[in-house]
Amino acid sequence: DSDGQSENGADQLDIGSLVRLESGGTGEVIEIRSDGKIVVAVGAVRVVTDSSSLTVAPPKENRRSRGDTAQLPSGPAAPLEIDLRGMTGEEAEMATIAAIDAAVLAEQPSLRIIHGMGTGVVRERVQRVVSRDRRVARHTFAPRNQGGTGVTIIEFSA
Repeated sequence: DSDGQSENGADQLDIGSLVRLESGGTGEVIEIRSDGKIVVAVGAVRVVTDSSSLTVAPPKENRRSRGDTAQLPSGPAAPLEIDLRGMTGEEAEMATIAAIDAAVLAEQPSLRIIHGMGTGVVRERVQRVVSRDRRVARHTFAPRNQGGTGVTIIEFSA
């Protein structure tokens, strides 16, 4: 049943490919950026990663049962950045909580949350979540040249 894939299959990535992250989470490739980074949707969270940390998921993983929840990466491959643009307020809130959980489990010092400027609904939900989370030591908007009020940077308590 050899299909000619390379060792990790990352050279065969296309938009829509189902992939497994090093941490074991499975998601769908939604963007291949010009800088070589791959954007993978893991449930409601978008993870930006290198293609070298991905493997093409075997076909049997393509089946999704109702109520199937995608696993967020944890450990060293937990996202340092999530992109919530285009999500509803509710989706953004859930994704923010999940990303904070994953980053804390991975003992990361910070998390960068891209919510965009838009109507402010997603930004407001992110601000509400991070201001209530005791694990967050500080949160601030990014410097203007790194996204300004379209990006929230959070630092975790030691």
